[in-house]
Amino acid sequence: MNLLKNVYANRNAEVELHQRKKEESEWLKKYEGDNLKREVDRQNQAFEDKQLGDALTRKTHQTDILRQVGERDRTMRRDLQDKMYDERAAKLAELEYQRRIGAEKTSNN
Repeated sequence: MNLLKNVYANRNAEVELHQRKKEESEWLKKYEGDNLKREVDRQNQAFEDKQLGDALTRKTHQTDILRQVGERDRTMRRDLQDKMYDERAAKLAELEYQRRIGAEKTSNN
């Protein structure tokens, strides 16, 4: 009878051990799956953050280029306007000079 109790006790212990191993295995699978899901989510978020950062960098770069182009255009317009003023002043000076020469000729005759 004692032997029979030992056999059943051993068998019961084996069944319990097998059940605990199965539960541990299931828990480990779930734990690793959760970790994997969190890591994938983290990497996806990092990728999206990088994409957003790159987009902002491109936008900032584009804004800088547009600002530089605008500044260059303003400088070109200012230079052209200065040149036109200088040419106009030179023409007015030439006309004044021609008028004085004409007045001098008229007074000499």
